[in-house]
Amino acid sequence: MNTTVISGPLRRADSVQPFVVGAYGFVVLGIGHLALSAASALATKTPRQRAADTAMRESTFSLLGLERAVLDVFTGISIVMALSIITCGLLILTAVRHAPTLVQRRTAFGWITLTLSLAALAISVLLLPLPPIVVLTLTSCAFALSLRRAVPAARAAAGNRR
Repeated sequence: MNTTVISGPLRRADSVQPFVVGAYGFVVLGIGHLALSAASALATKTPRQRAADTAMRESTFSLLGLERAVLDVFTGISIVMALSIITCGLLILTAVRHAPTLVQRRTAFGWITLTLSLAALAISVLLLPLPPIVVLTLTSCAFALSLRRAVPAARAAAGNRR
């Protein structure tokens, strides 16, 4: 039986830096999405794109008394998604700045961000073009590396009892 006792915390590589990279990835993804949406709206459309827009504009549905065109719903969801992912990234950056132990230890905070990033990556691989796939691959790797470098919660708690 090994009875070696470590008197201090193990030296580990920084877990905050890759986490911050992942959070900035969310911000970049959202800003890029808004920029691409704006550029697409201002660009000259092909006949097929105009036909698709017309069909989406003419297709409407009612929900809870509100009638909306499919194009409006599509555009609205797209903008809200971009703003939400920017906000998520900024909130993560703010939280880590004020409480770095959230990622220096393996907490639910780190696991939730990794899970969000991986779920978004899976959806992107199935349904979206290459840019979000690339960015979400990077954010997922950054959050995973951060968790790998973080001190396990049980070890951190044991270190606090000494």
